[in-house]
Amino acid sequence: MPISFVFSTVACPDWSIEKVAEQAKAFGYDGIELRTLGEGSTKLASDPALSDPAKVRDVLAAAGVKPVCLSTSSSLHDADAGASKGSFYEILKHLEMAAIIGAPMVRIFGQKVAPNETRNVVLQRIASRVPALAEMAGDLGIELVFENAGSFSMAKEWWWLLNLINHPMVGLSWNVANAAAADPNERGGGMAVTMLHSRIKIVKVKDLKIGEGSGFTPLGEGDCNIPLFLKKLRGIGYEGPISVEWDRLWLPSLAPAEEYLPDALARLKKWNTEIDELMAEGRKEAAKQAGKKAPKTMAELKAVGAK
Repeated sequence: MPISFVFSTVACPDWSIEKVAEQAKAFGYDGIELRTLGEGSTKLASDPALSDPAKVRDVLAAAGVKPVCLSTSSSLHDADAGASKGSFYEILKHLEMAAIIGAPMVRIFGQKVAPNETRNVVLQRIASRVPALAEMAGDLGIELVFENAGSFSMAKEWWWLLNLINHPMVGLSWNVANAAAADPNERGGGMAVTMLHSRIKIVKVKDLKIGEGSGFTPLGEGDCNIPLFLKKLRGIGYEGPISVEWDRLWLPSLAPAEEYLPDALARLKKWNTEIDELMAEGRKEAAKQAGKKAPKTMAELKAVGAK
């Protein structure tokens, strides 16, 4: 399967689900990452929590647009037992919603370390809370994916945590910008692609200038090195969705979705085509080399070495 290109509905907080589906189709996107803020919030017109999940499924299906992920605000870091129990049932409700919509993933967070705690303590706590949810996710055919954010933005900690959890229904939503902002060594993929490999189930892309004069930019014009990250993904045979994230839900002064989303898709497709061409050239050269007659005599060997 080829990589699919989708966008997160945080880019268009005032669009209804009907308009989201219509515009995704018009722009040429393959699917949608549906953001939900949970019951009671009215900040996002397309929020599945404001509608019947079956209606959301039918609207997207009619437009030929796939729901690739239900992205939530839920997290599992909290030390408070009551908050932990609330998060558990909140995530369970989101898994059930995703199953009705037909979204194969639900995104959650690890999120933060309290001032009086260590990172390892919080990671151990998160790991202890996942197995029961992962089993329920498996029963529904949904993958539970953590997104790198907040206190846990870099690859090494997620490699450690996923090894600790060790469940086939748990993976990562890898946010390239969050990792790049946390550590310059993570720009362009850093250790993420090599270390996390097949555990990356969905990739989130946006670009930004980091440091003085910081701010969001068109893809490829910031410090995240999206083209290099895409090249590394293709190198490991990644075939999942790449989701364009444009944070107008939180930053309404950003360029409108109608301007940003088509441009972002055009850039991603251009880089992807260039990678296709490079890979095709590499295969041709490999075939050419494989077809050459191997030297048998010392004279032939010396002749090859002289060229």
